[in-house]
Amino acid sequence: MPESVGFLYINGLGDGRTTAKDKIVEWWWQRAGLSIKHSHTNWYDGKPLEDKLEAIERQVGKMLQDFGGVAIIGSSAGGSLAFNSFYNLKDKNVCAVITHGRLRAGNYTDNQLNSLHHRAHLDTDRPSQSFFDSVTMAETQVIPRLTDHDKERLLVLTQLTDMVVPMECMGIEGVRQHRSIAFGHSGGFVAHLLADRDMIAGFAKTQL
Repeated sequence: MPESVGFLYINGLGDGRTTAKDKIVEWWWQRAGLSIKHSHTNWYDGKPLEDKLEAIERQVGKMLQDFGGVAIIGSSAGGSLAFNSFYNLKDKNVCAVITHGRLRAGNYTDNQLNSLHHRAHLDTDRPSQSFFDSVTMAETQVIPRLTDHDKERLLVLTQLTDMVVPMECMGIEGVRQHRSIAFGHSGGFVAHLLADRDMIAGFAKTQL
């Protein structure tokens, strides 16, 4: 019999290579008997958002051959990609957990530190247009179309402070949100992917 739930982890901005933090997450989850797969998303490869969505959908489809359901976990920049992928796959047995992820651009001008334009590095020689487009898709296309049933299959994890993703850009009205006792963007990573492991697993098992 396939295991009941598999977990696909979508990393934040970076080239998608396995980091020391990713190895710790995998070890910690495996200690609880939970299977977590890394998406290895390269946000700087210049490929469009559509390619990244298709890659996630392929990975989820393959996982559904081995698991009864899949929880897509998006960390930081991966939050909007997890959210958009969930919506595209919502006719399948999936749910999504967004951890300290940006789902809205917010009211910031391009030259402000916390603007989506700046955080997607569009003003540098290493831009991530796909991240910018993923947040835009989440805000303008997906959030307005969510049904009450869709919202039940979503969980948003935040923390007390974040200097990278504005707190007001993380939540979705009507979606369950949990605020961890942690500070900063890195603190959110530790709290959500490590300390909140059992919460994520419990949420997924009730939804899938």
